[in-house]
Amino acid sequence: MTEQVPVGHTPDRGLTITLNTPFVESLSPEQLEHYISTVVALHGGVGDARLDDLTSTLRQRLEGGGVRLPDTSYDRLAQQLTETNGAPLSIITDRDELLYGERDATHANHLPQSPGTADPEHPDRPAYS
Repeated sequence: MTEQVPVGHTPDRGLTITLNTPFVESLSPEQLEHYISTVVALHGGVGDARLDDLTSTLRQRLEGGGVRLPDTSYDRLAQQLTETNGAPLSIITDRDELLYGERDATHANHLPQSPGTADPEHPDRPAYS
């Protein structure tokens, strides 16, 4: 799998696409920039595009810049873009590096705060931890 989307679409944050390290490292800086700019451009112009048409456009544009994905990744990415048309878009890495979008899309900004989780003996530590 060349990409993963653990956060995905959430109403308050829009769509966050998380790229895994092997995928990012397999691309040249120019290819990574091409991937990001292609996804951003298509996200902004999805409108009423049919899913099949968007999948085809994604494939043509990405491969035109030397970025190749598994067939299922084109399908999945197109579906995510159509489902979140108009919502904010962020692209991050699994190492929490922001590539595009708002800083609050990173994982570090969404870790739940639970008192006492660092200390096993803390009286407020949740019983299930």
